[in-house]
Amino acid sequence: MATRHSRNTKTQRATGGKPFAHRKNRAETRATLTFTAQEGMDLGKTFTATVFLACNCAFAFFLFKIVPVVMTGHDPSLVRTIIYSILGTGLMQVTMHFTGLGAAPTGKFAKGAFAIPVGLPVGLAWWTMEQPAFLVSVVSLLVFFDSGERFHPGVVFVCMFATHYLQRAYIYPWLSRGQPYPLHAWSMALLFCAANGTAQANELLYGSMRDAPLSVLYAPNAILGYALFAFGMAANIHSDYILRTLRQPGETAYKIPRGGLFEYVSGAHFVGEIIEWIGFATATGFVSAPAAFAAFNVMGIGTRAIATHEWSVSYFGDKYPQGRKRLIPLVW
Repeated sequence: MATRHSRNTKTQRATGGKPFAHRKNRAETRATLTFTAQEGMDLGKTFTATVFLACNCAFAFFLFKIVPVVMTGHDPSLVRTIIYSILGTGLMQVTMHFTGLGAAPTGKFAKGAFAIPVGLPVGLAWWTMEQPAFLVSVVSLLVFFDSGERFHPGVVFVCMFATHYLQRAYIYPWLSRGQPYPLHAWSMALLFCAANGTAQANELLYGSMRDAPLSVLYAPNAILGYALFAFGMAANIHSDYILRTLRQPGETAYKIPRGGLFEYVSGAHFVGEIIEWIGFATATGFVSAPAAFAAFNVMGIGTRAIATHEWSVSYFGDKYPQGRKRLIPLVW
């Protein structure tokens, strides 16, 4: 009792005769920190909403005011600028991967120097960042035919391009589950899809395809390209389905995906999309814009497939199937 009384007396002296003042101060500090954290969350939501609205408004202006002007004829310098930017982006991602900076900061790779805690709901993010490629293609086709242009093989190839983004923007997002999509990655993807859609449409509608005979559509390279495109798109969709149904609602633990292309490569959904765009470029006869986009997928999505394999081997250890490859089925 004497010891307890001694401690209380010391506490009273230290706090001006108030034995519980130090507890009150700690409680006030915690409340202040909690309030500050809540303010930070509210500020983050406000910033996210502002950037989201600004980017979509900017795209709407681009779609309805700029695209109709751009799609009145072939613009080689514009297409070339976008192509170089696409290839530069791919090279940047390769550099990031092999220098240890990491893959694109989304999903389980949203960590490190390029990760930020501010994000959008995953479905909303995929819908709004992928649809620019589809909408630019549609508006370009409308402008093309409204100007009295005749049907030619490039129209078919623009429709191929738009088909992928129709599924990716308006079906896939509402089936997907996942973590919030980082705001900076979303904004860059939206810009990329708008620019890439512009390059593909301008090159295919007004470039070398404009005077190409319809026989281009059933040439051997075109038939091979259609087959690769269809196989890659089917593999991509099927792999997404496997990943989507891998865990039951409420489960959070990572599991090993099995079936389909996953029996051959770790990132089957990535590899399927790479095959799809190689098929697209093959069908067009490797016209510059489709060829550049295929090369970007090999570099950008390819390094993500490699990162997924390395992560899976490290995370699952001996449980992970030894025969699965990084990028090329049965080879590497």
